Amino acid sequence: MGRRALFVVKEIDGAEPIGALYVAGALRQAGHDCRFIGTRGTDVAREVRKLDPHVLALATTTGRHPFYLAMAAELKRRNPRMLVLLGGPHATYFPECVRSPGIDVVCRGEGEDAAVELFDALDRGDDIRGIADLWVKQDGRVYANAPRELRRDLDSIPWPPRELLWEYDDRLRQRPLKSFTTNRGCPFPCSYCFNPSLTEHYGSTWKKPRIRSPEDVVAEIAHVRARSPLQVVGFRESIFVYSATWLRAFGELYRSEIGLPYYCHLRADILDEEMVDLLAWSGCCSANVGIETADEDLANRVLARRVDMSRLVRGIRMLKKAGIAVFADNILGIPGATLEHDLRTLRLNIELDVDYAAATLCTPYPGTGIAAYALEHGYWDGDIDKIQPSYYTTSALRFSSVAEKRRIESLHKLFALTVALPALYPVTLRALDLPENDWFYALFRSWYLVQHMTDIMPRRPDWSQLVEGISAVFGIYRGKDPVFPPAPPLESLPVVPGTAAVPVTRLSRSRRRAARETIGTAVVPDDPTTRPEQGRGARSLPRAHDAR
Repeated sequence: MGRRALFVVKEIDGAEPIGALYVAGALRQAGHDCRFIGTRGTDVAREVRKLDPHVLALATTTGRHPFYLAMAAELKRRNPRMLVLLGGPHATYFPECVRSPGIDVVCRGEGEDAAVELFDALDRGDDIRGIADLWVKQDGRVYANAPRELRRDLDSIPWPPRELLWEYDDRLRQRPLKSFTTNRGCPFPCSYCFNPSLTEHYGSTWKKPRIRSPEDVVAEIAHVRARSPLQVVGFRESIFVYSATWLRAFGELYRSEIGLPYYCHLRADILDEEMVDLLAWSGCCSANVGIETADEDLANRVLARRVDMSRLVRGIRMLKKAGIAVFADNILGIPGATLEHDLRTLRLNIELDVDYAAATLCTPYPGTGIAAYALEHGYWDGDIDKIQPSYYTTSALRFSSVAEKRRIESLHKLFALTVALPALYPVTLRALDLPENDWFYALFRSWYLVQHMTDIMPRRPDWSQLVEGISAVFGIYRGKDPVFPPAPPLESLPVVPGTAAVPVTRLSRSRRRAARETIGTAVVPDDPTTRPEQGRGARSLPRAHDAR
């Protein structure tokens, strides 16, 4: 018979929700019906009444979670028989959000297999409290289940069914840029990234990347291009390539069957000349690489990058020499850093002549090492509700002074433009003493739009797409998101172990110990400050998280 699922995505007209689409693809393969809608300009409550889904599926990052929890609470109040499933990074690293009145189930980590098992159980009328990767709220308790083993064969996972987006809005089909992934997992422990937290969740197997075959990747791209306009391909995994052998096989297929420019994420310090030559030969037009900070001590002690800065610089210079545009990531406002540290990072970007110097504000996302570090050293009070929807606006961290915070946040807005036009450097220094203002943010967004469409992911948008992009720079959108009453506070519910088995044979010693601590606890006390371990630093999170 199958269950009906409605996926609701805030800003669906931005980056494609690849994670949710992968889950929908697995559900459709299992015989379930999936629909997607956006929130901007949509009466979500009316769509829910019309479609009458068995499951409302949501996914969110920390920072956007207040909107999703408020929406879930209101829609659940109006449709109490509907099960509300929450996934995404916030659910993975802060599963206690299942205590929110609108949420019935949270999914931690990769969702394809857990979602299929959940929907199949609902279809049969079976008990859902013991499904691996899920935290399930029932009968006044939360049942916390262990992680499942990772699926190693990524080729066996159905491709994301993008037509579900296009059915909702055909303008999404017309976009000339579309996103793909070639692998999952990452061996590096960077403290600001989600990957170490997933290592905590799944064990050391997450560190061994699982890589799709070149044939499967190219076949998916050809499938999408046959059904929609496509001018540039964006590969969105943490690190696009680890092996010259894989890249050579991929390049042969990609050049002969696709032949479009592509963008990818690379770790510059692991590149050699052969890999750079293969990237350029296969069609790589631009690459996102992490500089993060010019200070090697901060990079390795605080950000845990395990980077040799001389090798990183060499890698970037090789990319530039090969004609590959460099999109450099940088992090400003790192705990313990000063304005001078960030200015040194700015000067390094200028020296390397990167094509676009992206900058973000250091953000202590739950479950990450940087959150634990900031909490331990007094740079953050642990209140996740202070985290903004975007790391491009303001920082949730404490600084040495209000003036230092303002200067670093202003430098963030002027960073990319100053790198592109180094003559502006003395002007930028003087501008940092100006009061906070919206002009800096408008400059930041405008330059990002220009560089994104010309150097980083070069494409020829039609007039309507160009107008839409320019309008978005100044906060003008087609319609607004619905307004929901604030979500009630998290409920004080005991957390008990579910019955999903822990695959101890696949876990490291530390993970086996953590699993025993979690599963072996009969009942977690009814105190929101005492929680099962969910990643580094999680047990030190204060009660402020439960205040809404």
